[in-house]
Amino acid sequence: MTFHPQMNSQIEGITLLDDLRFHRWDAAISDLWHVECAERAGGTYISRAPRLVAILDCIGDARLQVRTLGNNASAACPEQGCLSFIPAGMEISSEIHGKCRLRHLDIHLDVEQIEKTLGYAIDKTMLETPRIGFCDPRIKSLVQLIADDVAIGSAGPQLYGESLVTALMTALLDARPENEPPRKRGRLAPHQLRKSIDYIEENCNRTIRLDELAQLTGLSQSYFCSAFRQSTGMPPNQWQMKARVDRAKEMLSEKDTSLAGIAANVGFADQAHLTRVFRRIVGTTPGAWRKEQIA
Repeated sequence: MTFHPQMNSQIEGITLLDDLRFHRWDAAISDLWHVECAERAGGTYISRAPRLVAILDCIGDARLQVRTLGNNASAACPEQGCLSFIPAGMEISSEIHGKCRLRHLDIHLDVEQIEKTLGYAIDKTMLETPRIGFCDPRIKSLVQLIADDVAIGSAGPQLYGESLVTALMTALLDARPENEPPRKRGRLAPHQLRKSIDYIEENCNRTIRLDELAQLTGLSQSYFCSAFRQSTGMPPNQWQMKARVDRAKEMLSEKDTSLAGIAANVGFADQAHLTRVFRRIVGTTPGAWRKEQIA
């Protein structure tokens, strides 16, 4: 089956200046964007594949604000070389403060194919922690080479691009903040797991920062994310989405409550956001699920 990240996005105030350039390799799809951003431009984005977003260059005076489940609002100048890694299934929102012209490269990663290329199974917990606005010289250099290869279209040798993607994935898996020890394997203690789950489910209708959960259990953010995944089979952000959907199910039994009202009450951006997440977790839409329960 051909790899497709199934990227969903809703944008406003962003205009494409050049034709979108993209290239498909065995283990990744890269999109090269050149856009103009109006004041307060932004959008929401979610993909079924993990991806790396790299700012290639920015002309103008602007600040970029990004929100994810595991981070506070992160505001920074969209400088050349700025990188962000977004886990699969994690929805992010962004807003540009100011006007600018922006070139950026999105690299959607096919983890299953990368594992075949590398010849070993990747520790999935390494791919479940978002990193917004970081800089790594090795990754920056590889991203620039990939962007150059995409820009020239089909003229670049396929093997060359495949090698760059493999090197990029290897560097990305090895990237960690300075002075952070190698990631340990393990599970949360029963009391830590219970405390974390209770906290997520009680506060699921708002953005929960990863550092909140880490402090709650007395662990580092990276260790907590890994241990939570080992204990539950899913990262914290997916557990929160599941908790929101469970709360939405309770409200769907109330016939007079609108879907828009339910979405706002349980913490989704709007009805469309609720529907996307509900369908992904339950396999059907909220409206269809409500009808089945009433029938």
